Amino acid sequence: MSDVTDPIPPEARAANLELWNAWTRIHEHAPGYHTEAFKAGATALKPVELEELGPYVREGTTLLHLQCHFGLDTLSWARRGARVVGLDLSDEAVALARRLAGETGLADRAEFICSDLYAADRRLEGREFDVVFVNWGAIEWLPDLDGWARIVARHLRPGGVFYLAEVHPFAYLLSEDAPEGELRVEDRYFPTPDEPDVQPVTGSYADPNADTEGLIAYGWAHSFAEILGSMVGAGLVLERFREHPYSPAPLWSWMREDAGHLFWLPDAKNGQRHDQPFSYTLLATRPDH
Repeated sequence: MSDVTDPIPPEARAANLELWNAWTRIHEHAPGYHTEAFKAGATALKPVELEELGPYVREGTTLLHLQCHFGLDTLSWARRGARVVGLDLSDEAVALARRLAGETGLADRAEFICSDLYAADRRLEGREFDVVFVNWGAIEWLPDLDGWARIVARHLRPGGVFYLAEVHPFAYLLSEDAPEGELRVEDRYFPTPDEPDVQPVTGSYADPNADTEGLIAYGWAHSFAEILGSMVGAGLVLERFREHPYSPAPLWSWMREDAGHLFWLPDAKNGQRHDQPFSYTLLATRPDH
């Protein structure tokens, strides 16, 4: 088994690695991550993840979390009885994840691997898992979703479950600078092939006031046709797809956070607007024949 051909330009990888190492140092104590609450026993998983994937994760379930950052979500599945492997590009994130696993008594059921996503085949050495898990702002850092989906499929056992919770493509089209209460489309929906979006970074999705001066992000937009097509092309079977009117982090400072740490457009009458999509979840399987 060989890795997918590496589609990320060296300058993009270097910039994104520098960014995610810096964000790791910020996020350990950022208000958006609730790390101390996690160490005290709280789950880092969103209610929708527990509702939709929770029934498939039980004592002894093997779970692979791709692009796991510093492992709070990965370790939350370990607390529910899974034997987990988290993989991430950032060496600082992986080091922090390993430390947190030790501090929370989960080291015996959690393994963390420092690896670029497209080198996952080599690092995972043919292992297959009951569940492959990807969540929240992961695929925007990947230029090649066909290669990503083949990696997912190769490391999912026959009959296993792939679960994706992600930011909705619609959310990426909207202006961050529109006046409060307004949604303005300012970007293209259909991406230009092989053209990254290169932007200076201001703060973080988990701490908007963090110092990130000089850092740059390389990202790639993906349409639903590309996302779903990559999975079908890899032989996965879509079982469930849902769109949601909330986001996992605030897109604007005036969004309102609920008890499950999800963010909504405010509505003067009902409190939360339900008329625009900001995230989606899907569940797919690898056929067992």
